[in-house]
Amino acid sequence: MNGDQHKPLGHQYALAMLTGGEEGVRKLATSAGTQLTIDAFLRVQDEEPVPAFLHSALCAMSLPTKRPKDDTQPIVREDGKYALAINPRPVLQNIDGKSVMRSLGVPYGAYPRVALIYLLSQAVMKQSRDVYLGRNFTEWMRRLGYQTVSYGPRGTANLMREQVDRLLACEWQIRWDGTEADGNAFAVRDVKISNEYAGSLDKNGSFAREIRMSEAFYSHLIDHAVPLNEVAIRELKGTPTALDLYTYLAYRLPRIGSDKGQVISWDQLAKHLGNEADSKRFRQTVRETMQIVSAVYPNANVDLSGRKVVLHPSPAPMERKLVGPHLRLIGAAADETALRSSVRGRREPAVAAAKDAEPLLGFPSGSLSFGTRESVFREIGLTKGKPWSVDTMADAFRAGFPDIKRPRSEKEWLRVWDAFVVRYAERRASRPDD
Repeated sequence: MNGDQHKPLGHQYALAMLTGGEEGVRKLATSAGTQLTIDAFLRVQDEEPVPAFLHSALCAMSLPTKRPKDDTQPIVREDGKYALAINPRPVLQNIDGKSVMRSLGVPYGAYPRVALIYLLSQAVMKQSRDVYLGRNFTEWMRRLGYQTVSYGPRGTANLMREQVDRLLACEWQIRWDGTEADGNAFAVRDVKISNEYAGSLDKNGSFAREIRMSEAFYSHLIDHAVPLNEVAIRELKGTPTALDLYTYLAYRLPRIGSDKGQVISWDQLAKHLGNEADSKRFRQTVRETMQIVSAVYPNANVDLSGRKVVLHPSPAPMERKLVGPHLRLIGAAADETALRSSVRGRREPAVAAAKDAEPLLGFPSGSLSFGTRESVFREIGLTKGKPWSVDTMADAFRAGFPDIKRPRSEKEWLRVWDAFVVRYAERRASRPDD
């Protein structure tokens, strides 16, 4: 990997996977990576991607990474096209038997980011503004990827509860002035993510199992949802800057039209990530954070080594395979030469895979109850989605799966359909009243 040192670490792992498999990746990690990054890369590579979503405005501009000095003041973000204001409105609470109006403050840190992605993902996947959380707070936390849930004063459950209360009590203003040829200006003003949410405990003191997203926020979310990979989110869930960098790149890189890429200043990147612009420490933090981000998003083609940040056009992170013929190589001609020389006497993997590739098809349309091709999909639905209707699951899959119209191999469709059916059945089983 002589010429690869300046490429994102995850990209180096991906190239090593192409030539040497997992053993090659582990060998590279001993000199260029860490145990954390190699574990994250292999877990995301091994697991089937799970669709997740975030509003594009919230990808472009972040929540505070740490508690502001005065967290009762509104947070305002702006990046030229988008403007975002988060206003912590007072809510009515019962304190020592008295009803008082109290501001909970703005949300900050990693917890509200993870919760927000979950809530918006559920709304997009279900095509409904009613979002089910779980039977209890512990179950919900585990669905978010927190396997150890503690309830002490600084326990994970109480920290999450506080941030969710802040998140859903705030009022939001989002403005986007469309400047591109296909851009449309829109504004969401003075809305809450949820109209009816009054805290993670309902009036009887038990866990509020379901929230209803406000119609204004939900309608704009459906039009401006950015696809993410839930598996990657789980790997990054403890670090707000990593979540911000991942979601920003997932939003921005697939939309870059020029092969030369886009150059932005470190000041601009700092604004996107909600940090102070004039800081060498910020640059170092982002460069270090990019290692774990690129491990879960190897196709992210970004150069952070210079005085400017260079963003190159890259595939979205919801590609089924992070390693394979579609890998968007940095310096493709040089990489192809290196790959050929390193695989003596064998066909170069990308060429071989392209030659032997299965035909690309769309997901079956109409009912899965009839037809020869549909029978395999129907069998998965019957065995792994029991007792739910196969056609109902298929309709939900078509409505919520990102880029559903993109042709894929039959093997790929069966794998993503299988993963979807299992999760669908699990979610519905946890809601026996449905």
